[in-house]
Amino acid sequence: MIRKIKGFTGIAIMAACLMMTATGCSLSSTTSEGTTNVAEQATFDPNLEKATSMEYVVPEEKTDIYTEETQQKAAAEIEEKLASKLYTVEAPLVYYNPFGTNTHSANIYFSTEEAVSASYTVSVEDETINDFTRKLATGEESGVTTNHAYQLIGLIPNVENTITITLYDKDGNQTKESTFTIQVPDVQSDADKKLALTDEKTEELTDGLFCVVYGRIDNLTLNISLYDNDGILRGELPVESYRTDRILTIDGYLYYNVSETKIVKVDRLGQVVKIYDIGEYEFHHDMVYEESQNSLVILASDTREETVEDIIISLNLESGEVKELLDLKDLLPDAYEKAVKPDKKSKLDWAHVNALQVIDGSDVILSFRELSSIVSVKDIFTNPELEYILSETSVWEGTPYEEYVYDKVGDFTPQAGQHCITYVEGEADGEYYIYMFNNNFTYSGTRKDIDWSGYTLSQVDVEERESFYYRYKINENDKTFELVNSFAVPYSAYVSSVQPVDEHYVVCSGSQRLFGEYDSEGKLIRQYQSQLEQYIYRTFKYTFDGIWFSK
Repeated sequence: MIRKIKGFTGIAIMAACLMMTATGCSLSSTTSEGTTNVAEQATFDPNLEKATSMEYVVPEEKTDIYTEETQQKAAAEIEEKLASKLYTVEAPLVYYNPFGTNTHSANIYFSTEEAVSASYTVSVEDETINDFTRKLATGEESGVTTNHAYQLIGLIPNVENTITITLYDKDGNQTKESTFTIQVPDVQSDADKKLALTDEKTEELTDGLFCVVYGRIDNLTLNISLYDNDGILRGELPVESYRTDRILTIDGYLYYNVSETKIVKVDRLGQVVKIYDIGEYEFHHDMVYEESQNSLVILASDTREETVEDIIISLNLESGEVKELLDLKDLLPDAYEKAVKPDKKSKLDWAHVNALQVIDGSDVILSFRELSSIVSVKDIFTNPELEYILSETSVWEGTPYEEYVYDKVGDFTPQAGQHCITYVEGEADGEYYIYMFNNNFTYSGTRKDIDWSGYTLSQVDVEERESFYYRYKINENDKTFELVNSFAVPYSAYVSSVQPVDEHYVVCSGSQRLFGEYDSEGKLIRQYQSQLEQYIYRTFKYTFDGIWFSK
């Protein structure tokens, strides 16, 4: 098991407790009224040698980041330093990217006599790069602590970064400020350092960092890229292969895949505290967390089969057990048997499921790109069974599944080649919403028999074609679906994503290598353009509150 540094734990806190019997150091925590939380107890140890200046450590570059050995070694080095010296906000321990998981970050460790919170600002001598300021998450429910350990992201490589740490008491009053400068090493990456911007209207953007995931090709080094609202690259989370299509935040940890078979659990300091392997399966496109099962539900391929992207598995986060929940060939055998493998393809991609959502802990909805359909499956964990299909009726006409296609309410063209479907709870039983990026691309490489004539939105020249944000209202009681909101966005035949953020929308038109933030009416506020030749698979916006930052 990998040891975890939370604040000052392990060797450091054990040494501190041995020398602090006079101050009553305790590892227990109580939250009842009138008692003291562990974060508020005195841990400032005057018996340790006091650091006289900032100590900045730049470790050797790690080539094997996602192994227990690498993570344990980094944790042990830091714990040894914390056990031997008293670091303060005026003279902190600063460790550049100690666990190798964010190339634009440095961890900072220090103690204070009183329990306080902290914020930080990163500044560089470049007028085109604005300051980066965030309030830091202490890892304590109280929001204050005497043991300070933070991952400071947003650093700019290959230049001097001036970092200002500001402390606040329990009431939010500023108590102290400390400034130091560090030189951040150059980072080997092909990601844009700054995206090209186009402003369409004046409106404040939502808080957060744009998480940009590129399609991977062999001659480019592309990680998970984090951009601020100015389009400045503020973080890169390295991956080994494939790509990461979604980052999940669960109980204060980040979960994401770093290869086709490996998923990691990362704490707020960047330490990988658990590594999961899904064995003979390969990750594809999407995963969601199902709390009732304490499991990730994952879209996958079985490497032992002659088909791809048609398996659903679960990964238990406690035991690491992997289970196959559903082979879609068993659910829709007629559709599978009609599919024909294109020339030069080694395996049959007859469904190409690119997104999933879990509903009420038992059912799933799936996006079948190859069939331009959204498919609902009930009882995924016990007895999977087809429930309904959302599509133009022509796709399923004359098949055993024709009766499962819900009726349209209103005059609209259903989605085609869609990506990034997401479930939203409704106001009444049997009613809910699904939104998506409607690529508006009528094509199936494995089913040349599909009649696309009913998809009128795509019956125009490619130069004039648009993609769309679509939001459906689903009524399971009368078996209908209705388009309740939509707006046009730049056309992208493949990939792409959409995400409501507060009252805005973040939309990625991936094949055009751009994304933008739109207002509540679907009007573009700001657009971001990558200069790379490689497409962007998805873009989401995350605040990372409760991980690195605090509201």
